[in-house]
Amino acid sequence: MPRPNILPVFLLAALSLVSGCRSRVETGSEPSVREVVDNLVTRLYDTYTPVQMDTLSSSYILSLLTGREKEVLAERYWMFDVSVPSKVSLMRDKNQGEVPFWLQAAGFSKTDLTVENEMSVYEVWQKDFPAGRVRLGINGFDKHRPVYFVSVKPLSENDSLSISPVFPESQHIMKMDTGAFTYHDWDGLVLTKVPGELRGGQLLTTIRGRAREAHLIRAFRDTPYPSSVIPDQVLLTWSGNPASSQDIQWRTAKTVGESLVQYWPEGLPDTASVAGEAFVMEDRLLRNDRYVNRYTARLRNLEAGTKYRYRVGSSKAGWTETFSFETAPGEAKPFSYIWFGDTHHSPVFGDMLQKTRARHPDVSFYQIAGDLVSTGLHRDDWDKLFAYTGNVFASKPVMTIPGNHDSQDGLGAWMYKEMFSYPENGPSGVPAEMTYAYRYGNALFLMIDATSSLQAQTDWITKQLSETDAAWKFVMFHFPPYNFVEPYPEIIAEWGPVFDKYHVDMVMGGHMHYYLRTSPIYHNQVVDDFSKGTVYTMSISIEGKQDEWPEEKYAVKRYPGGPLYQHMTIDGNTLRYVCYDPEGNIKDELSITR
Repeated sequence: MPRPNILPVFLLAALSLVSGCRSRVETGSEPSVREVVDNLVTRLYDTYTPVQMDTLSSSYILSLLTGREKEVLAERYWMFDVSVPSKVSLMRDKNQGEVPFWLQAAGFSKTDLTVENEMSVYEVWQKDFPAGRVRLGINGFDKHRPVYFVSVKPLSENDSLSISPVFPESQHIMKMDTGAFTYHDWDGLVLTKVPGELRGGQLLTTIRGRAREAHLIRAFRDTPYPSSVIPDQVLLTWSGNPASSQDIQWRTAKTVGESLVQYWPEGLPDTASVAGEAFVMEDRLLRNDRYVNRYTARLRNLEAGTKYRYRVGSSKAGWTETFSFETAPGEAKPFSYIWFGDTHHSPVFGDMLQKTRARHPDVSFYQIAGDLVSTGLHRDDWDKLFAYTGNVFASKPVMTIPGNHDSQDGLGAWMYKEMFSYPENGPSGVPAEMTYAYRYGNALFLMIDATSSLQAQTDWITKQLSETDAAWKFVMFHFPPYNFVEPYPEIIAEWGPVFDKYHVDMVMGGHMHYYLRTSPIYHNQVVDDFSKGTVYTMSISIEGKQDEWPEEKYAVKRYPGGPLYQHMTIDGNTLRYVCYDPEGNIKDELSITR
C-alpha cells in the first residue's frame, strides 16, 4: 500500500507524458516519445473506429509508425551518459506479455539471471556500452505497471563510473542490492533477490507511471459526460479570504473561446463580469472528448456576509442557470460545514451529497479528505464525479486535499491541481495549492498533501499553528496515522509532536475505508480530556468492508464501512461533531466545550 512520499518524485517523467514539457535534450529538432505518441493517436482518431482501436496489437501499431518514429520510441525514452565502458543490465518483469520491440534489435541479450521483489520476478537483459550515451526505449504499448529498471557497472573493476542523467533530467541513483527500492511511487517495495554479479552496481530507479507513456493497447476510453459549448462542472473554491473573495471553476468544449462570470449582490441591479482564465486540459486516450477548456475566475473585493447571484458563459455560447453563493461574515459567528472521506467518483457518494444539501442547507462549505476519484489522470473519472455531485458545489465551496488515487503511479496529481483553485500559501517543498491553509471564522484549517514529503512540510505546519490566534485548529490529510490496517508511525513521529505542542483539536482523514474516532491522544498515548490531546478521525463516503476487525485500544467509535459523512458546528467555544449515514441516522457524536 502506498506510503507518504519521502523521496523525490520522478517529475520529468510525468511532465514528458502529460504536459509536453521539454528537457534540454529535446529542444532541437528531435521529437520526443510524447510527440510521437501524440501524433499517432491523432492519426488513429482520424482513421479508425472505436472497435478497431480496441483491437490494436503491438505488431499493428509498429506497422503504423515511420522508421524515424520507431527510432524515437526505441532510443529516447531513457537516456544517460556513462563515463567509462559499462555493462547495462535491464530488469524486465517476466509477467509482461511481450518483450519491448526494440530490446533485442538494440543488442541486448537475455541472461539466466533473475532479480526479485515481493511482487515480481524480473529477467535480466544485458549489453556492453562504450563510454558515452546510453539510449533506451519504451516499456511497451501495453500498460504493464512493473516497468523495467536498469543498473550499470563498469566493465573494468579499475574504472570509476559516473552517470550523468540526460532524460529524465532528474534521476535517483542508488546501490544495486537487496533492500533497494526500484519505484519512487512504491518505495516500500524493495528487492529481495539480487545476483552477486549485479550487486554494487548503480541502480537507476523509476516510477510505474512510465508504463503510460506509450500506452495504446486496450487504452482508449469514452466519457459518458462529454463537454459542450454550454458551461458545466461549475464549482466554488477559495484561494483568498472567504469573507471577500470567491473562486469559480467550470468546463466547456475546446471550441469555446472567452467565457465569463457575471455576478451581482442579490436583490441589486448592479452586474459585474470577470473573464475566466482558460486552461486546455488533454486526456489523449479519451476518444470522445480529448481536449476541454477548464476556466477559473477569481472574484475579489466582495462584501462580507453578502449573498451573491451569478451565472457562467457568454452571449455567444450561452449561459448556465443562475447560482448563488454567500461570503463569510466579517466577524466570527457560528457556522457549520460537512466533511467526507474517500469519494472515488461514486454515485453512492453523489446520492449522499444531494441528501446533505437538503438536510443541512445552511452549511458554509464542504471538505473532502482525498481520493476524490479512483484514477486521477483519467478525466472521465472526474466527469463522473462532477455529474454525480450535481450543482451542490456551485453554491457551496468545496475544499479538498489529494489522496494517493488522485495522483497516479508517481506522475503527480496534475489533473487534480488544475480542477481546483486553492490558496498558494503552502510550504515551498510542495507543489502550490496542494498543501494550504485557510481561516473561516474562529477556526484555522490546515489542508495537507500527505502524498508529498512529510519533512518538507513540518516547519510550515509549525509556523501556521504557532502564529494563529484561531480558537479552533483542524488538520486534514489523506493517510490516517492511527488505524489497524497499516498504521503510519512516520506521520505520528514527524507531525504528532507539533500537533501536541500547539493543541490541534482534530485530525481528519480517510484512505482505509472504515470509520474511526479516537480518544484524545497526546504523546502517542490516550488521555482523558479533549483539552489535553488531539482527536483523530477518518471516514468513508462509499461502501466499505473489512475482512478483519481487530481491537484498537485508542478507538471510541468504529464502523467497518460507509457511506458516512460528518457535520461540524462551531459556535464560539463549543464544537459539535455528528457523524451521519445517508438517511440522517446519527452514527457517532461528540461535543467539546472550552
